[in-house]
Amino acid sequence: MTQLTPIRGFTNTPVTKSVIVIGTVLALALLALQLKYLVTLAIDPLIVQYSQYWRVATFQLSVINESDYLLSTILWFHFKTLERFFGPRKYFSLITVFALYNAVLTFLVLSVGQLLLNALLSVIPMLKSYSPYKFVYRDTFFNSVVPGPLGILASLYMCHGTYIPVSYHFKILFRRVEASDETENSSDDTNANRVINNPGKLLTLNDHFQIHILFTLLMLNNGIASLIPCLIGLLVGRLYTSELLAGSKNFHLPNLVFRLFVSPRKINTSAFDLLRQRIRGFHRLPQSPPREAEPTPEREDVAEETIDDIRNPEEPANRSETPVRPLGRQFLETFRT
Repeated sequence: MTQLTPIRGFTNTPVTKSVIVIGTVLALALLALQLKYLVTLAIDPLIVQYSQYWRVATFQLSVINESDYLLSTILWFHFKTLERFFGPRKYFSLITVFALYNAVLTFLVLSVGQLLLNALLSVIPMLKSYSPYKFVYRDTFFNSVVPGPLGILASLYMCHGTYIPVSYHFKILFRRVEASDETENSSDDTNANRVINNPGKLLTLNDHFQIHILFTLLMLNNGIASLIPCLIGLLVGRLYTSELLAGSKNFHLPNLVFRLFVSPRKINTSAFDLLRQRIRGFHRLPQSPPREAEPTPEREDVAEETIDDIRNPEEPANRSETPVRPLGRQFLETFRT
């Protein structure tokens, strides 16, 4: 598994853990309560007739089939390296930006594509029978997309390929090299180099190959219904990696929203403490005791003298009777005598 560090599991990845847990709970709840229709997006009749525009904000919340759930969960787990790369709060903000752009662009593509394709199909009978133009509205493959965060995963897929480096490459040999007199006499290193230099007999892959396979399966799992949001997500991710996505670089969600998503149980304690501080007012922190002065040679001498005075109480009287003489004076007095 591709990782920036050898850390396993959900260590230091609270956003990935919360996304997988919430996605699992929502998928099970929609299945058990038979509420899958709440995350369905269809231009006709949900938008055209019933004006349920709130579905633009809900169709990315959860998947509704087992294969999409399995593939999306594995991809979320692989993309935890992006959370370690960006940091949890920035990663959560990036997911929010991708969700907003993918929701709006998907709705616009479906609406405009549905109208243009119906207009084009209405022109064909006019050209065949030379009859007046008559617009006929019908359902096309632009009418609906599969629910789930496919566009978000596609955008993160582009970021993963751009920001996460490749750790290693490996080669898969498809057929065995035919033995000959020259190959039998040559060494193993020569045979290996000869196989590697022949690109028709092997396939070179890197440590990102499993992510490419999983994303391809997710993109083609539901045909056009899953291909459209994935292509839009790839476009959004490409704009972000090229620094052309407006408002994405400096956008950060409030810390309260991030903490509520990652650890909602801790938010009650912190909110209570904040409210208590607001009501009672802020108190001055207790002053720390004064730091002791750094020892200097003079202070060390004074300390030593004090200790000596404590140990020898009679020594100060002897010092007053016989004052200390310099060394030069002691030499002169010696020669004088």
